[in-house]
Amino acid sequence: MHRTLLLIVVAVVSTAAARSVWDGVYTKDQARRGQAVYQQECAKCHGQNLAGGEAAPPLTGAEFLKNWNGKTAGAFYERTRKTMPSDDPGNLSTRQYADVVAYVFGANEFPAGEQELGRDVAALDEIRIEEKH
Repeated sequence: MHRTLLLIVVAVVSTAAARSVWDGVYTKDQARRGQAVYQQECAKCHGQNLAGGEAAPPLTGAEFLKNWNGKTAGAFYERTRKTMPSDDPGNLSTRQYADVVAYVFGANEFPAGEQELGRDVAALDEIRIEEKH
């Protein structure tokens, strides 16, 4: 009986850990909302095209992936929520932060899906950010 339970737990953990940004973890509508928030709150530092600025790293492309490859959507969401905007961290709603993360994922050409990216960090920690496979 213990062996069966262990196999079930291993299967559940493996399934959760196998999820990535390539599995459609946000919706197009959510990314559109995120784009509006991004333009208002983030573009002044990270640039209109997410390419970064003097004091802000790019949020797309090779450098973004170098910084975030293998990390989780939860880590990215939490970093964004706790440190951005740099002049007023934590000022946005949790939904706005999730929407901005969805916009960044879309800008990196991770595919959209049927469900919005959530705001629960534990669930977001089950989504890996990874280069195209």
